[in-house]
Amino acid sequence: MIKLYHNDMSTCAQKVRFVLATKGLDWEGKLLDLRRGDQQQPDFLKINPKGLVPALVHNDHVIVESNVIVDYLNEAFPEPPLLPDAPIDRAKVRWWIKRLDDGLHLDVAALSFGIAFRHQLIKVKGSDEAVIEHIEAVPDPYLREVERQVVFEGTESPRFIVAVKQFEKLIKEIDTELQTHAWICGDQLTLADIAFAPYVTRLEHLNMQGLWQDRLKFSDWYQRLKKTEGYQAGLAEWFNHDFLALMQEKGKEAWPRVVEILNS
Repeated sequence: MIKLYHNDMSTCAQKVRFVLATKGLDWEGKLLDLRRGDQQQPDFLKINPKGLVPALVHNDHVIVESNVIVDYLNEAFPEPPLLPDAPIDRAKVRWWIKRLDDGLHLDVAALSFGIAFRHQLIKVKGSDEAVIEHIEAVPDPYLREVERQVVFEGTESPRFIVAVKQFEKLIKEIDTELQTHAWICGDQLTLADIAFAPYVTRLEHLNMQGLWQDRLKFSDWYQRLKKTEGYQAGLAEWFNHDFLALMQEKGKEAWPRVVEILNS
């Protein structure tokens, strides 16, 4: 029995659902409304004290942190394999995934809040004081600090500027890798591709696909990724169209600022 505590548009939940779909696994879901603060409620904090989704329960064992979850699922359910056979190639996949935990995940949070979610949060909370109260209640100190830095300053925040440049660098590096093989770590789809899929999707939803308009290999990789059954079942079928509309609207408004940052 697999139970997943998740959110429809969470990048971390998306990658777990991608793996579940690719493995053809049945699972039961508990959808959390992050704007409402479901992840900060006592019942969920007993499952994950950091107040972050996703959290996976398998045979009464709780597994948290999305990159740990996808690695666990690949070991617990080995078919189809999502890691290469050679140890050195497995290490390469894990190195790419580690980069998300080393900063890129928080960078996409800075972009998401800086461009779009800040407007949603301010509207829902109704006052600066309520927004601050919400931010201060975020259990994870790293995410809390990112929100504190970008929610009020938006695209002018120094944290936002860093995030734009980090993703520009990442896309260039992935494009370079794809010059010699079909997927990030070779000629088979691996956890590396799946792990990065939600982040590139978030950029697209934020109208930032201009970052790869001249990266032909990267663009081809992303289009192939979107055609996989795992992507369709794990991401596309869960897209929240209210969120998409907000991200597209605010992304179009923000794109000139992004271009300014890229050219600086």
